[in-house]
Amino acid sequence: MEMEMATSSEKKEMIESQSKESNEESSLPLPDDVVLEVLSRLPPKPFFRFKCVSKTWLALSSHAFRHNKFLQPTFLGFFWVTETPYELGFTDISGGAGGRGVGGAVVDGTLRALPPHDGCCIVDCCNGLLLVRCVYCGPQILLCNYAYNPATRKHTAIQWSPLLKTKWYEEVIHSVFSLAFDPRNGLQFHVVCFRHSHETEGGCTNVFSTFSSHSGRWQLGGTLECALKIAEYSNGTFFHGRVHRVTQGHEIVSVDPINNSCLVTKFDFPGLSDNIGFSEIGQSRGLLHFMFGNKSRKVSIWVSENGDLQKWIFKHQLSLDEMHFGDVYGSFRHIKLHPEKDALLVHLGNGHILSIELSTGKSNEICVLPSTRCPTVWLFMPFFLI
Repeated sequence: MEMEMATSSEKKEMIESQSKESNEESSLPLPDDVVLEVLSRLPPKPFFRFKCVSKTWLALSSHAFRHNKFLQPTFLGFFWVTETPYELGFTDISGGAGGRGVGGAVVDGTLRALPPHDGCCIVDCCNGLLLVRCVYCGPQILLCNYAYNPATRKHTAIQWSPLLKTKWYEEVIHSVFSLAFDPRNGLQFHVVCFRHSHETEGGCTNVFSTFSSHSGRWQLGGTLECALKIAEYSNGTFFHGRVHRVTQGHEIVSVDPINNSCLVTKFDFPGLSDNIGFSEIGQSRGLLHFMFGNKSRKVSIWVSENGDLQKWIFKHQLSLDEMHFGDVYGSFRHIKLHPEKDALLVHLGNGHILSIELSTGKSNEICVLPSTRCPTVWLFMPFFLI
């Protein structure tokens, strides 16, 4: 009745007033616990949208991520590169199509979202981030490193270390880089560069330096013994806040990128001698593992339950001959630890990747890469907040 008796202008004012009151009610802040409950139940795409509603929701998204079953890091597949011709791609083993992970998140398998470049390669991979080196051709060859998240397609440029002075291009090519990123301790990352230099008067030196995304700067770490040159075939691992890499003499160099310090551990495992073919340190199911293979084609695996590099327990020994792996010994760098199972992942020369149960030795094929010329593969577990 009131609306019928009102003039047209009065009707308009009443409608606008009701609309304004409705908008004000809808913009009332929700309790934090309700927002956390909402965010913890969303798949990736709506999660990304809803965390942008306000600064408060954005701040709560980090905590909600840890309780969201859709967003928990899980082993999704392999990044791979080929030689002659050079190609880079991603193979999804989760059952999705085209690099689609849990909840429909799409992985940028060819790194197209990076700034335009003349070529790129993956240098390292850590907890959902890739360390990518891009090449720019011109009067001079320029290189740039990026920390890149192929799940969210975001990247951060990393300036070259000012410590690389003369002949810097050759030094970069022959340097070993490790990416350190732990999402549980914030969204900052570090890069550790191990380099072998011939510039000193006393001969060659082995040094390391660290880059922090927080400061955006490199810092000289220290000098390693000349004999402790980092093995380029080893990927190493980032575990309990430290970068662990194997040396050519099968020691472990453990770097704390925050305090810019390192420790060197020499092992005395039975069977670990000069005739071994490879050694690698990695992690699986939250435990640190060290494995090595000898010329008798046996792979020995040791585990440190608390991350103490001085205390190791013998776990398994596998015979490659008994499993009929043919000529895989020549490509030991293609043997990796499964991040979520008590198993090894073996990349055969024909492009097939097998999973081998450590307790039984049984194997099954989990995927076939699109090319037989993939010298390097990277295990990928996506992360959705950076």
